Amino acid sequence: MQIFHKMITAIDIGKNWVQGSRARKFRGILSNPVFLGVRKDEDVVERLKELRSKLKPDVEDIVVTNFPMEDVLFNTVDVPKEIKKRELRAYAVAEMSRILNLSSSEMALDCMMNPVGKALVMVTKARRLNEWVSSITSAGFPLPDVVIPDVFKYLQLIRVPVRETCVLIFLMPDYSTAIVCVAGSPLGIRTFSHSVEETIAIVSEETGLSKEEIARELAKPEPNNARNVFESIVIDLPYAIEREIIFLLSSALPGSLIRDVAGFYVFCDPMDFAPHYARLFETVETFQGKIQTLRLDIEAKNLPMGIVGLLLRGGEEFGKNKLVQI
Repeated sequence: MQIFHKMITAIDIGKNWVQGSRARKFRGILSNPVFLGVRKDEDVVERLKELRSKLKPDVEDIVVTNFPMEDVLFNTVDVPKEIKKRELRAYAVAEMSRILNLSSSEMALDCMMNPVGKALVMVTKARRLNEWVSSITSAGFPLPDVVIPDVFKYLQLIRVPVRETCVLIFLMPDYSTAIVCVAGSPLGIRTFSHSVEETIAIVSEETGLSKEEIARELAKPEPNNARNVFESIVIDLPYAIEREIIFLLSSALPGSLIRDVAGFYVFCDPMDFAPHYARLFETVETFQGKIQTLRLDIEAKNLPMGIVGLLLRGGEEFGKNKLVQI
């Protein structure tokens, strides 16, 4: 039986939470979203069951979910000129099998072509992906239609601002990542351990302020205790990211130098903290005059940014057919 979809169910699983949303897409607009979040303990399936009972997804829904960054290997490979787009996946599988010494049956892989003759390859162990999907279906959700590396839910929300070589710096609740982009599309990704959620938690513990109060304090022009604590935690972050970018450029674009990068763009979840991180980067010579904050390419109200990105990604499946066994 062929079903045409009108509803999207998004499931977002982080280190300390499980959250989800169900929304309708009509004439290109997401409408009437329902959002729910629950804290996560060791029993992820039980938290997912709680989420499912509240969202009440339908078997006809497009279901889209994230996948943890720590379980994904990102690699940039050169693509021979004679390779056609429809042949890219088979070529990437063969290359990663050779590099990782794994059979194709042991890998789950996706890839995206870049106009400069390279491809960004994302690969994980098939067993780990199956475990992730099983935790969702065991909780009663329909089988996911789309599973994406976590950072791609944020890439749905922004537009790469320049065609020249640039670097996106994503500072997320659980992790952070640097993304080299060329000709407007990602070419290389490198993840590192900085957690915005953990940083805010330390500032909150030291000052007694909530996340919202910390953001307001950081926005004030005069020095204050919250800013002093925040900056003491992140003072070395620009230098650590500088090293990560140099390493990423050497692997994704051999021969390129960090001083040749056209611009660096900071994206932060939550967004209120992006200007404060950008101000910190301005203190380092490499980033001076080149650092800017990225804004959303879509208006998102009353929903976490990650959930909006997953809903948008699910919307890309509209018009495609899904075979439902009944």
